[in-house]
Amino acid sequence: MLALSVDRGSPVPLSAQIAAQIRSFVLSGRVAPGARLPSTRALAIELGIARATAVLAADQLVAEGYVEGRAGSGLFVSRRLPEQPFQDRMMRRPDRRRALPPSSAQPVCWLPFAVGALDPALFPHDDWARLLQRGWRIHGAEMLRRPAPFGWQPLRAAIADHLRAWRAIDCDAEQIVVTSGIADAIGLVAACAFRPGDRVVVEDPGYPAIREELARHGLRAVPFRVDTAGLDAARISADPAARRARGVFVTPARQHPLGGAMPVDRRLALLNWAAHADGLVIEDEFDGEYRYAGAPLPALTSLDREGRVVHVGSFSKVLSGSLRLGYVVLPPGLLGAAHAALGVRPPAASIVAQPALAEFLASGDFAAHVRRTRRIYARRLDALLEAGQRWSGHIAIEPTEGGLHVVARFGPRMARGVTDREVAAAARESGIVVVPLSASYARAPRGRGLLLGFAGFAEEPLVAAMNRLGEVVRRLSG
Repeated sequence: MLALSVDRGSPVPLSAQIAAQIRSFVLSGRVAPGARLPSTRALAIELGIARATAVLAADQLVAEGYVEGRAGSGLFVSRRLPEQPFQDRMMRRPDRRRALPPSSAQPVCWLPFAVGALDPALFPHDDWARLLQRGWRIHGAEMLRRPAPFGWQPLRAAIADHLRAWRAIDCDAEQIVVTSGIADAIGLVAACAFRPGDRVVVEDPGYPAIREELARHGLRAVPFRVDTAGLDAARISADPAARRARGVFVTPARQHPLGGAMPVDRRLALLNWAAHADGLVIEDEFDGEYRYAGAPLPALTSLDREGRVVHVGSFSKVLSGSLRLGYVVLPPGLLGAAHAALGVRPPAASIVAQPALAEFLASGDFAAHVRRTRRIYARRLDALLEAGQRWSGHIAIEPTEGGLHVVARFGPRMARGVTDREVAAAARESGIVVVPLSASYARAPRGRGLLLGFAGFAEEPLVAAMNRLGEVVRRLSG
């Protein structure tokens, strides 16, 4: 009983709090059947409450059958608890669960060099638990109502402040829609800005899932070859399929998967294309916070003066993909269409974590988390690059200024007939997960190489995995 306590700031009545705790002690076995309980007077003195409150708690437990009163002796835990008959039946009932096949829904265990893997040890568990609890305590009733179509207003305001400070994007909360990720964002933009059958230029190589998602919403993806500096909009008019496009999907801060940043002249050329073609640019910044040489680059959206760019972002690469929270910054001209589109379907983003994320951003803890993890990831990148030098004749890792993965190209000692898909299959047998670069291409010729994620793994496992990968590549080269 010394563990009993009351929370005077809780909306739950004190008598109900006490009853719930004693009930929990009884059902968990911490207080045995037949045990004597403190008197209501003793409880009142110990907890600093009115005796009437303690009496109400005791009466509730007696009515439920957990406690019984004995004349002249006090209160005792019932020897026959109300749940016990049900428990007795369960003891006699055959356990049918043993006949069920084992569940396949096991937690994912990331293997080096999984692209997109984050280290769960770096997640701010304690702070996040506190913020979630605080959010439910303060805003619980509001969160149980129908969510606002654009998302939790304080979170939208916090995102706007963050983008102004970190990405030089001059926007306000009214332009921001909270999404469940990139697929949700593409669906929203497709509904607001395009008609079925419209063409959207996509980077080649690029995200295969982007092409699929555009097609799912009735849009035609047009792969457009890019180089290490990203997409060159000056060449769009020379491409018969691309010149009729009404949109362009780009990753200018760090092209996926090659890793280069789009220079300013190409950014301006892309904006010029949008103005002359009456088109829209969708800017995806999937890991723009992680730049290890210099400050993060200003976003393409920060250069837009005509409302031609939609900025798409996510918190998956900074916190966790499990949160399923991202955002879209819409130009003012699309806000009316967005309100119409979101008014006919429920929001895809869960409201549960949005108050917590709003406070995490507004307090400065998000920025501190980015700075801390950026230092850690930079050390991991350095360790991987150093370990890769041993195998540079067979596989050479390209240096990068940012991001969470690197590109490894085949060196001069690598057998010409070996494909990157064969290397990926052999690496998997050695307990390593690598993505073949050729899988990112929509058209031939396809580049040959590997994508190596490094953010989710400490230096020692990274070095060991690099040595295993080097042995795999050397073995395949004969």
